[in-house]
Parts: sequence; C-alpha cells; structure tokens
Amino acid sequence: MKKVNQDDKLFFFERSFFTLDGLWMIETEEMTNWETALKIDVIVWKELLKIIVRRLKNYLQLEKNDLVSFIDILTFRWSIEGWEYKVMQREQDKVKIVINQCPYKAAMDRNPERTEKQSLICKEFCTPFYNSVVEDFNENIALNRTEHMGLGGSYCDFSFSFEESTLAKSEKGELSKEIRKIRKEDKLFYFEKNFRTLDGLWVIESERELGWDAALKLDIIVWQRLYGIIFRRVIKYLDIKGNKLDDLVNILSFIWNCEGNIHDIFQAGDKQFTFSIVECPYIAAMERNPERHDRIESICKDMCIPYLQPVIKDFNPKIEIERDKFMGLGDSECNIILNLKD
Repeated sequence: MKKVNQDDKLFFFERSFFTLDGLWMIETEEMTNWETALKIDVIVWKELLKIIVRRLKNYLQLEKNDLVSFIDILTFRWSIEGWEYKVMQREQDKVKIVINQCPYKAAMDRNPERTEKQSLICKEFCTPFYNSVVEDFNENIALNRTEHMGLGGSYCDFSFSFEESTLAKSEKGELSKEIRKIRKEDKLFYFEKNFRTLDGLWVIESERELGWDAALKLDIIVWQRLYGIIFRRVIKYLDIKGNKLDDLVNILSFIWNCEGNIHDIFQAGDKQFTFSIVECPYIAAMERNPERHDRIESICKDMCIPYLQPVIKDFNPKIEIERDKFMGLGDSECNIILNLKD
C-alpha cells in the first residue's frame, strides 16, 4: 500500500476536478437533452462559485466584500485553475482583465464532439454565471464584457467597476501591483475541497430537476466513466505493468488514500484481499448535510459496487468484487472483498 503525499493528491484532484465536471455535463445531456443539462450546469456552478468565493475569502484572510477582495479571490482561482490572463487596468474602483486562455474552452477544443457547444456555453452559461457571482459578492460591483473567445473573439474581457458613491474612503483597500503566487498547498486546498462539492451539487440539482432515480443512475454512470479514466492515469503514474490482483489493490489503495478513504488491507492467501474502510469522505459529506441523510443508504447500497464493477472487470475479468458490510446501512465499517477466480 503506497502512502500518498501532497504531489500525489494534487495529481489526483487537479486532473479529476475538470474530468468530473465534464462527465456530469456530457452524461446529463445524453440522458436528457442539451437544454436540461445546461440548466443544471448553470445552477451547479452558480452555487459552487459562491461556495468557492466564501472558502477563498476565508483562506486568503480577506475581511471586506469590496472590489479589491473580489479581484484577489477571482485571480487566485483563475491562477489555480490554469487560466492565462493579464490585468490591463488596475485602479481603486476599476479593473480590466483580458483572458487569453480558458481551461474550460481548452477542454472543449480537445473534444471534437463539444466544439459546436462553445458558443452556447459562452453565451448561455459564462455570461449570466459571472454576473450572478459578482452580484452575490457585492451588488455595487458592476461587470461589463465585450469580447468572448467562445463567440469568435481572440480573447475574453472582464471589466469591473465599483460605484463611487458607495466607496467610502474608509472602505478602500490596497490594490496589489502583483497577482498572488500560487503554491502547491493552495492548489491542493482548492481542488480537494471543491471536488466533492462539485459532485454533490450535481447530484442535488439533478435530483431536483429529474428525480432521485434518474440522479442516482447518472451518478453511477459518471463515476463508472470517471474511475475508468482515473485507473488509466494512475496505472501510468505508478508505472504499473501488470493486471494481477495485488496490482489492483495498489491502484485502489492509492486512489482511496488520495480521496481520504481511510482503510486497512487484509490478505487471505494469494487470491483474496479485503479492504476494511473505517472512514468514507462521501458519507461524511452527506452526514454534514441534514437534507442528504435519507440518501446515504441508497448511495451506499445501490451505487458503491456498480461504479467499481466495470473498471475492475476491464482491468482483469477474473477478479470479482463482493461486499457484505456498509457503513451507510449501519455497520461500523465498509468492506470490499476482491477475489481472484480460477
């Protein structure tokens, strides 16, 4: 079992964050239609960025909801996510930023099936999304945009202004001349915190729009595909050459250690390994939200094995998975038993 460090966890969460969001969008569109998927996506990201802004405000130890603080939060988030941008104007009550590369547009550029959706995402998602986030942070901050790469422009622009009448001298902050430098621990904080929040919001909003059965079905499909991608990445990252039972154990243990899934591993001969899970971050997240308590049992019983079965079968069809203990059903631990069949 490989212990994971900061670099391992950052590898896992940074790559998985963008993949998870894209899979939810694609699979929701596949199950329903473009309009429904986009509607859910907008709601998810409006709520997610509100949460992100609150988290980063606290993380960066900012006290005010002024333009200075908002730009600090926004550029910090953009730097972490890999946006390429330049601050063209940086005054006390006016800031203009030009975006030369957006990671979400770049992801669609790499997928020929999503290229035609760029203009719709830009017009129907990005513009109202940022307007909502700015207004939520401080209604006296105005946002104006004139250029959009997704609509054919060579760049995107964001021009922010603060109503002078509301900007008392005592409220003025100091605009730094330089953008904050991003450390590994900053990126890990951002992606690890927001990965599970993003997934949870997609489940919640899908349920509101489509009902629980459809949301659960989507959740299973998304995580089946996500784990298939994660497996390929981890196999390459760990330089695993074979598909033996102990190779699978190393892959799963690495992934779960990154996710914060606390477990022990017990071996019975050459053909059986048992994971004893004593702490699951996904159950913990649902337990913190009283509105999700009634979904814990269903997620644990109906989702936890199905999302693993396809990727394990693809890895080695002779390995089978069994379970008979579920924390979500009241047991003190979860167990996952891997058997190598003759």
